[in-house]
Amino acid sequence: MYRKTNKLLILQLLLFAGTCFSCNEYMGLTVDCSECYTIEPDSADIIIYLTINDIYTAVPITIYKDQVDDNRIEYIDTTSVSPYYLFVQVNQDYSVKAEYKSDGKTIYAVDGDKLKTKHVSESCDEECWVITGGVMDVRLKSE
Repeated sequence: MYRKTNKLLILQLLLFAGTCFSCNEYMGLTVDCSECYTIEPDSADIIIYLTINDIYTAVPITIYKDQVDDNRIEYIDTTSVSPYYLFVQVNQDYSVKAEYKSDGKTIYAVDGDKLKTKHVSESCDEECWVITGGVMDVRLKSE
């Protein structure tokens, strides 16, 4: 009888947790309510960190929807700033490929992340949406 009661209690807790938290609910520790969007945004910036220095003063980048291998090019640019920001649609996977050329050699750096909106229901007095993800790091490791 004791085992049956425990299993039933665990099942009820799991069902309760599933109804309380949606997949789109932000479960982070703290939220700055002044940075909330009251309406769910449809676009936001992805952030790309690159190696920009005396050797690599301008780096060609290609930003893709989904994976690089899918070849769904979103944007192509050459940049001399890091971090690099690009305003794109949210709730989408993005990947970036950076091309570093030096001494006749080419090095490609690739990274990807999903840019998401998350709803915050408990932390703020008003409706609150936050942006998460969308940060990619294609910096070269120091030698």
